[in-house]
Amino acid sequence: MLNPVLSDAILTVKKASKKNKAPIWLAVGEMLEKRGSRRVEVNLSRIASHTQNGSVVVVPGKVLGSGEINHKITLCAFTLSQSAAKKIIDAGGKIIGMKEFVEKFPEGSKVTIIG
Repeated sequence: MLNPVLSDAILTVKKASKKNKAPIWLAVGEMLEKRGSRRVEVNLSRIASHTQNGSVVVVPGKVLGSGEINHKITLCAFTLSQSAAKKIIDAGGKIIGMKEFVEKFPEGSKVTIIG
């Protein structure tokens, strides 16, 4: 059984995919549906190497704090470590919840999936 927060996140992105005809949200939903042990875990160093200042990123899994980031990003992740959150905020970035993220970027244009 999925936890209620995860179920809500999956429902949010799948609805957004249909409503906005945005396949990116369907892909995110499918990645979130994977079992916990198969869900994505991404180090901050990987995010930093695949983004630039102002990038908008969704991680359908967990962000870990290994590595550094020296530019601003807007991030949405299912979970993230405290150290990753601190490093992103210290670099001037933003962390946004799934519902707000989908509302802000409904078509998913300019959103990068890292996973």
